[in-house]
Amino acid sequence: MRPLGFLVFVLFLLSGAVLGQVKGVVTDQTTGKPVPYANIWVENENLGTTSDEAGKFSLSNAATGKTLVVSCLGYDRAKVDAHAGVMTVKLVPVQTTLKEVVVKKNMPRDKKIINKLSDRTEFAFSSNGTPWIVAQYIPYQPSFSATPFLDEIALVTLSNIKKAKFKVHLYKVGEDGAPGADLLPVPLVVEAGKGVQKVAVDVSLYDVQIPKTGVFIAFEWLILKQNIYEKEDSETGQKIKGSVAYEPSIRTYGPSSQKRNGWIYDQGRWRSTDEKDGDGITQASPHFQLTLSN
Repeated sequence: MRPLGFLVFVLFLLSGAVLGQVKGVVTDQTTGKPVPYANIWVENENLGTTSDEAGKFSLSNAATGKTLVVSCLGYDRAKVDAHAGVMTVKLVPVQTTLKEVVVKKNMPRDKKIINKLSDRTEFAFSSNGTPWIVAQYIPYQPSFSATPFLDEIALVTLSNIKKAKFKVHLYKVGEDGAPGADLLPVPLVVEAGKGVQKVAVDVSLYDVQIPKTGVFIAFEWLILKQNIYEKEDSETGQKIKGSVAYEPSIRTYGPSSQKRNGWIYDQGRWRSTDEKDGDGITQASPHFQLTLSN
């Protein structure tokens, strides 16, 4: 008689869902070059990762046969079936039209700071291995007309390691009110220093005007080995099991704060952080400071 464990294993194989590590590389379909920092999710699940500088990725305990959703700024989103062996995911570049270059006189510019960062913002949101994207909606105000261009994005990060990398995004407002299409032609990969740091991102080169419908500013975790931090026992110096975090954390609004306008990309879809589902998502409302200019 076959042992029960063997029969369960056979039935599991016949079901078509074989658990194991999925490995692969993300490449540009046109050039064949690797695509770094692509966002990779198991569709409709809270499991994902990020491709490294060489475009490589791996997903532990992901089921073969499930669908992976792969996206990166500058490319069409792709859906592929996960399978054993080394996968190659080829992303199709988005066709873009170059904007006309306008030479302006080098004149002093007016600047306006909105949504100013506060030292009293004492909450933070982190990732233990999920490639979340958290966003804040900034509504358009008529006063922006005098300084319509986005010059700088500032945020506060908390990191236990040096040079933790993350992405910053600018999104238009979609038809459903959630973050929609990208406003920038290239990804912004930023580094956070160790400790509590105010990080300023210069976006003045892109001549982005805040749309009349408003704009979403977003922070994306990169699930890379270099971003891992494991807590250590203060007495033994040994790593604490289950304490893995992917740095940095981002300073957020507290759950009781009004007008947070927060959103999170979770399980392959955007949802408002005002949703009350008891899983901590309501604390994922990031705080960004914007500097506008004319």
